[in-house]
Amino acid sequence: MYPLSKYHENRLKRIIDETHDKLFSVLFAMCGEVHLSEDIMQECYIRLWQHMHEVKDDHAILALLRQYARNIFLDEMRKRGRQKALLLKVTKEDLSPSADERIINEEKHQLIQRAINKLPQQQQLIFRMHKEHDMSYRQIAAELEIATGTIEKQMNRALRSLKHELHHLKSMDAGIIIYIAMLQLPGW
Repeated sequence: MYPLSKYHENRLKRIIDETHDKLFSVLFAMCGEVHLSEDIMQECYIRLWQHMHEVKDDHAILALLRQYARNIFLDEMRKRGRQKALLLKVTKEDLSPSADERIINEEKHQLIQRAINKLPQQQQLIFRMHKEHDMSYRQIAAELEIATGTIEKQMNRALRSLKHELHHLKSMDAGIIIYIAMLQLPGW
């Protein structure tokens, strides 16, 4: 890049004054984002400044700036596409459990199901209706034709029993704690 004179600085200021609004309109129509339009516009003027010594015809400047804008916008969209694809790939890899984790999770699930199966029949029924079928205490009370207070007492007893039964699993790892938290067991 050649050193630019005061003449070139004044020329750039005049070009910016003359093209700013038109270039912004073109960019905003392309991308629909104010901040991105402003960022791309700034990059266009930087490129123009870097190549100012090569630009002879000021009447063709807007066309040149539009070309810069189009190229920079396309580069940005490609970059965003790559970032999004990478994020999706990383997210899928991070979220999918390994074979070992699946086996451990299945074992934990079985231990929890055995603990639920050990509950007295009515507690087990109420617990499953509430946790597995997402029924409210009021809905369960209506279905079983018993008082809502009874449902609350049975759920509290079931939760205490499960907490006691599953206490030894607490130290296994965070996975069981997350699962138990999903069951909304108090005290974890």
